[in-house]
Amino acid sequence: METQEQADIRASVRKLATTEIPRFQSEAFYGTTPRELFSLCGNLGICGLAVDEQFGGTLADAVTASLVSEELAAVDLGPAIFVSVHNMVCRLIQVFGSESQKARLLPKLATGEWLAAFGLSEPSAGSDASALKSTVTAGPHGLTLSGEKCYITSAGFADVYVVFARNPALGPKAISAIIIDPPAPGSKPQERPGFTVSAPDKKMGCELSPIASLQFDNLSLPLENLLGDPAAGYSIALSGLAGGRISIAACANGLSRTAIEAALKHLGEREQFGSKLIEFQGLQFMLADMQMQYEAARLLTREAAQLLSRDPKHPDNRLLPSYAKCFATDAAMKITTDAVQLLGGAGYIKDYGVEKLMRDAKMLQIVEGTNQIQRMVIARELAKRVRV
Repeated sequence: METQEQADIRASVRKLATTEIPRFQSEAFYGTTPRELFSLCGNLGICGLAVDEQFGGTLADAVTASLVSEELAAVDLGPAIFVSVHNMVCRLIQVFGSESQKARLLPKLATGEWLAAFGLSEPSAGSDASALKSTVTAGPHGLTLSGEKCYITSAGFADVYVVFARNPALGPKAISAIIIDPPAPGSKPQERPGFTVSAPDKKMGCELSPIASLQFDNLSLPLENLLGDPAAGYSIALSGLAGGRISIAACANGLSRTAIEAALKHLGEREQFGSKLIEFQGLQFMLADMQMQYEAARLLTREAAQLLSRDPKHPDNRLLPSYAKCFATDAAMKITTDAVQLLGGAGYIKDYGVEKLMRDAKMLQIVEGTNQIQRMVIARELAKRVRV
C-alpha cells in the first residue's frame, strides 16, 4: 500500500503529466529536452528526488521515485527517461561527491535549473561497461579527457555530465568518474574547446528524450572534478543500476497501463457484427492476459523498490531489480503490441497513440542493460546457490 504522502505525490505528478506534457508532444519539440517542461518538474520537486534536503532536494525512497517514473511514462516516456537519468546523476553526486562538489552542483540540479546527463556507453562498450576506451590523465594543471560516448540521454541539452573513462596511471583496469561542469553562461557545451556534441540520433521512439554522442579531444578539466575514488569509477557507475532498473520497470508499467486503458476504451465503443468488441470472448482473453501481466509487473516492481528503500545493502538488490526490469519491459512489449492488434487498423494510425507506446516499449527492453543481460545476471546469481 502507498502512504498518503506517496499517493499525494502520485496525484501531483499525474496532474502535471496529463496537463503539461501534451503541449510538448509535437515535431517542434521532438529531438529536444524541453527546458520549460523540465523546469515544471523542478517546481514540483521531482528533479531533486535523490538530493538531500540541505541542498534543496527531497531525498525520496525508491518506491516514491518509481511512482514518479510510472506516472510520467503513462503520458510520455521521454520526460520519464530524462528525469530518471537526471536523478541518477544527482544520486551519484550526493553519495560520492565531495562537500564542495555537492554544494556547487546539487542545489541547482535539485530545482531543475540545471539538467544532468550520464555518460558511460561507448561504440565498443555498451553492456560490457568494463571495456571503455575513453581515457583521462592527471597532470600538474588538471585533467585531460579524450574519447567518445554514445547514446547519451539529454546530450547537448544537459548542463552537468558525469562521464567515465579509463585512468591508465592508476592501473590497467582503473576507471574514473569525472564531472563536467556547466559551460560559461550564454555558451553551449559544444562550443567548449575539446568538447563536441553530435546532432541528436534519429530514433524509432521516445522522441521527447534525445540521445546523442559526445566527443572529447583533450578536454581540460580541474583536478577537483574527479568524482569519488579516482580508481573506483566502475563501482560508482554500477551503484546506480539497481535504482535505474527499477525506474525502467516503472516506466514500462506506465506504458502498459495506458495501452490497456486505450484498448478498453476502443473495445467498449467499437461495434462489429451487431455487438461491442468487448463482448467477444477471444478479445476478452487477450485483455485478461494483458491485465495479468501488468499487475504482475507492477507488484514485482513494487517489491524491488521496497527492498531497495528498506535495505540498500541487501544482496537481493542485485536480483530483484533485474527481475522487475526484465519482466516489466517484456510485459510492456507484449501488452502494447496486443493493444495495437486490438485497435485493428486504428492501432496502426499515429493519431490513436498506441503504436507510439509499442515503439517506446521496445527501447525499454534495451536500456539499463538489455533483457538478455538481465537474464545473465539472474542466472549467475542463481548459480551461486548451487552447492558443488
